[in-house]
Amino acid sequence: MDVTAVAARLRKFEGSIPHMYRCTGGEVTIGVGHAIPSKDHAAGLDWEIQGVAATPPQAQADFQAVAAAAKGLVASAYAGLTQCRMGDDAIRSVLGADLQAFEAQLAAALPRWNSYPEPAQQALFDMAFNLGLGGLKKFPRLLAAVDAGDWTTAAAQCHRQGIGEPRNQETAALFRQAGS
Repeated sequence: MDVTAVAARLRKFEGSIPHMYRCTGGEVTIGVGHAIPSKDHAAGLDWEIQGVAATPPQAQADFQAVAAAAKGLVASAYAGLTQCRMGDDAIRSVLGADLQAFEAQLAAALPRWNSYPEPAQQALFDMAFNLGLGGLKKFPRLLAAVDAGDWTTAAAQCHRQGIGEPRNQETAALFRQAGS
């Protein structure tokens, strides 16, 4: 799978946020959709405060402040709760590790993953990254169409509720490209 194309698409639709925030699911998150499950995980990431490396206790304090805040706000609303920021290189590094780990999870969850054309892999990756693997599995007609190589049906079945229409259209276009 073309990781560069996937990363660019995720940045386009997920954004790249340098401070901790709560995603729509309520999890403390950083960068391009990287969930931070605990204050200890936050302490192990590469943070800066005004160009100086942040300490683990500073990262933990920021995590706790964001975790205690209301969920459902836009990401920028959490910026004032944190001092720690993640630079572009660190965000790219975290994203690269996330992409590699997530592709392995997809390959384990979808036994025919390696037989799918590149555009179909990218479309499925985007959907699973956005919805979670459990969310992707809530599209049984889509998954059946993918396994059958029926890319027209896959394109028709990939519409997600609650995301922007441009993202849905781009995902459908990837499925249609898989049949080309």
